[in-house]
Amino acid sequence: MEDYRNFSDEQLAVFARSDEKALELLIERYKKAVRSTARQYFLAGGEEDDLIQEGTVGLFKAIATFDGVSPFKNYAFRCIRSGIISTVRKSTSDKSKALNYYVPLYAGEDDDKTPLIKGEVLDPEEEYINSEAAREFMARVKQALSGYEYEILTLYLDGYSYSDIAEKKKKNVKSVDNAVQRIRKKIAKVKTDGRN
Repeated sequence: MEDYRNFSDEQLAVFARSDEKALELLIERYKKAVRSTARQYFLAGGEEDDLIQEGTVGLFKAIATFDGVSPFKNYAFRCIRSGIISTVRKSTSDKSKALNYYVPLYAGEDDDKTPLIKGEVLDPEEEYINSEAAREFMARVKQALSGYEYEILTLYLDGYSYSDIAEKKKKNVKSVDNAVQRIRKKIAKVKTDGRN
């Protein structure tokens, strides 16, 4: 088995398409970037974990579509941010969703903690309605998943890597990956079924 620790991100992105170890290492390298980007946005009625999940999906897309022309880091950040923002925009256009409004929490990409003034403010009634809708959505997600899948989702959203989850659940990494793929499909179906 190849030791990828000294490989560049660009090299890992190529190998990650066919080698699970390379994929895990690249995801581990960008885990903080996903979290940091997600923290710059706020979803009323939603949670930071929702944005982290969408940022991680953006990272997967970056790995799958990387062409080697630009530095991988730049491309990955663009895909991560795009995944988060497009999800937020989509949720603002779907009035049946709980996640209705977003504003970046900080002005700078460097997390300089400069608060932004702009953004829509929800009245307390809207906030309550949105939080109820978010709880209902998560209840539908929990109902759609098996107990094992829900445990995997919880660990994944807590930031555990596939290998950490596999170790905790005493499963192999492929089993965890398969579970995450099933979870994504089921969540997408819940989102689709929940629309008016």
